[in-house]
Amino acid sequence: MSQVRRPLVGLIVLYAGAITVDRVGEPSLPWWVFLYAGLLVAVVLGRSSLRQARPQTLVVAALFPFLVVRLLTATTTTLSTEIYLVITEAAFIALAAALTHRVARGLHGLDDALAAVAFGENPALPLDGPEAGNEILTEMARSRRHERPLSVTVLAPDPASFDVAVERSAEEVQRAIRSRYVRSSLGRLIAGQLRRSDALFEDARTGHYLVLSPETGDDGAGLLIERIERAAAAAGLKLDSGSASFPEQAVSFEQLIEVAERRLAGDETLPPRLRAISAGPGSDA
Repeated sequence: MSQVRRPLVGLIVLYAGAITVDRVGEPSLPWWVFLYAGLLVAVVLGRSSLRQARPQTLVVAALFPFLVVRLLTATTTTLSTEIYLVITEAAFIALAAALTHRVARGLHGLDDALAAVAFGENPALPLDGPEAGNEILTEMARSRRHERPLSVTVLAPDPASFDVAVERSAEEVQRAIRSRYVRSSLGRLIAGQLRRSDALFEDARTGHYLVLSPETGDDGAGLLIERIERAAAAAGLKLDSGSASFPEQAVSFEQLIEVAERRLAGDETLPPRLRAISAGPGSDA
């Protein structure tokens, strides 16, 4: 909770301090600077994509339009006499952007925590996380070392049926939380059909689930897909799927993902979308 409270208090203090200085100081800050900072706060809090941006990038993006406007509207005389005012305005906007970014990130973390408490943790590991990298590289190395089969299956919920499942949930719950609830339920549904040796991952960029199945070739992957699709159908969800096996279709995890996603989409010309998997600290893979 402090991740939200502290930057929020800082944002309120910043505005209160700026207004107080504006009242007693001479010259005062232009009204449009307060309006610009307020719009900046609304945009950052309203756009979830901006929460993932680096704070330095957000500050630079906030200052760039302000400085452009200042340069276009200022004359040589006013710019030289009011340079300190321009610096004050820029500092105010930069601090507002940085504090708003922290508030947005804190709200995002609070949203995840509330969803985890209400609906349970998603059993799928984030595909781009170090824990997933350790698991993947370990299994790929073991399969190569012992020349044993391994398969990767990509599962994607049909958008229409996913939206229907989301709409079936309680209307008073915000759509973002309802969507996370359905996605977490789907993750638990898939995990319930896996063997103890299988590993489940989630690619946050695409929304796809991936199953890493050691000691499993094409036939075993097909049986796994059938089990998962039957369980999903019973829950009112339709899944598209594609799989690839090592070493018949590909020799690296990234290539297995590429082949599986091409089969999922039914398009053999799709470019690869997964960057190289990296292990976290302490891995010997």
